[in-house]
Amino acid sequence: MKKVILFLLLFPLLGIAQEESRILHMFELKLKMNERQKFEEGMKKWKDCYLENGGTDTWNVWNRVQGESGVVAVTYFMDKWAEMDEGPEEADNACQEIFRSSVFPYVESMTHNMASTMPDYSKSPTSGNKVVWVTFFRTNNSTVFNEVIKDVSSTYKEAKGEPLGYWYDFAGGGQDDPDYMVSLPYKNFAGLDAEWDGPWDVYEQKHGKEKMTEMRDKFREALDASWAYMYKLNEDLSNQ
Repeated sequence: MKKVILFLLLFPLLGIAQEESRILHMFELKLKMNERQKFEEGMKKWKDCYLENGGTDTWNVWNRVQGESGVVAVTYFMDKWAEMDEGPEEADNACQEIFRSSVFPYVESMTHNMASTMPDYSKSPTSGNKVVWVTFFRTNNSTVFNEVIKDVSSTYKEAKGEPLGYWYDFAGGGQDDPDYMVSLPYKNFAGLDAEWDGPWDVYEQKHGKEKMTEMRDKFREALDASWAYMYKLNEDLSNQ
């Protein structure tokens, strides 16, 4: 799927920590009003075609839970930037017309972001997660921001066995785009009801309130803005 999306973007018509960093592609689609059903039917038709033609790529489709309605995120990973030099495979070519005729007509707009995983700050890979809470950060001092999340993440790992979530460092973008994000995975929405110690609580328990306040102030000073959304996995349209 990654190759066909990149391929089609040239037309005028239009989680996981590893020992080595990987590259996340995230397409955020704003669907046209009342067209979600047709979009999902088109995506399912394309997915069936892709698999029937021996396609090997994997991807996830996420429905955003809150905020502006009709937003869908499509995500996949690359191991190396060199993969972007590769052309579409046979399954992509066989099914590209379905994308143009049965998917894109129901998309109002689309944005594409890329980010590198930050395995040193992230927890080990897990599976079976159907809900994620994603917080985005726009910073004014990436050096200080990195120093803080490294210290806080390592403290959390020491106390709890591993960091809390999955960190990503965005590759470029506009003035209003995020610089970093952290994704917290859950098996389901019920997981959000569980009680747990937050990163600052754990940091204070380890280093004391004065040190925690100092680090939290540094974090806030390095931050221009932050926002968060929940996403629910659309299993029918994903190919994990």
